[in-house]
Amino acid sequence: MNTATQTTEHPDTADMVLVHNAFRRHFNALPGLVGDVADGDTARAGRIVEFLTELDTGLHHHHAGEDELMWPLLLGRAKTDGALILRMEEQHERIAELIARADRQAEEFAASALPEARGHLVATLSSLAAALDEHMAEEEALVLPLAGRVMSAREWAALGERGRAAVPKDRQLVFLGFILQGVPHAERRKFLADMPFAARFAWRLLGRRAFAKEYRSIYGTDPQ
Repeated sequence: MNTATQTTEHPDTADMVLVHNAFRRHFNALPGLVGDVADGDTARAGRIVEFLTELDTGLHHHHAGEDELMWPLLLGRAKTDGALILRMEEQHERIAELIARADRQAEEFAASALPEARGHLVATLSSLAAALDEHMAEEEALVLPLAGRVMSAREWAALGERGRAAVPKDRQLVFLGFILQGVPHAERRKFLADMPFAARFAWRLLGRRAFAKEYRSIYGTDPQ
């Protein structure tokens, strides 16, 4: 690898894995959630599609941040890894295509909740979850170590800020809950410690209950 351009303050890229795990968990759950909707139950179908739409939007902004702020830096500083970065971009394009197809099918499913529409959406969501798993596994194994070597902590922080800014303010605490769900205590404390005090206080005061309510509306059970 060509890592001639080094930085003096390297980032801790572990926070990206927590975000990935949240996307993994829920995109992998979506085929089952859609498949469990009873025929004609448009209210339930609409709720699941609402969740899908929000996940799709969050994933779009996550990938857009990488496209804008990470790939150009890595291409410039680790030129021998150009094929890897181009493959990441191609995977983003494939995932975007699947999201667009899922969104079209989801609109029909929300309106009818009929078996044919449900089957089409389940098939697309299964392909999307598999493509996302493959992409994130390769990114974590190969890209994050590279980013940790050639990006600065400030540049990495800008990537995180780009992602947070894309989340509507009234949804930030709920999204935080999805990220923190199932995270070991030590990692959870570290993740929260990097946030402003006001955000940590809001999470403890309001966020945990708001997230639990949201989770129950989707999964029908309390978060673990």
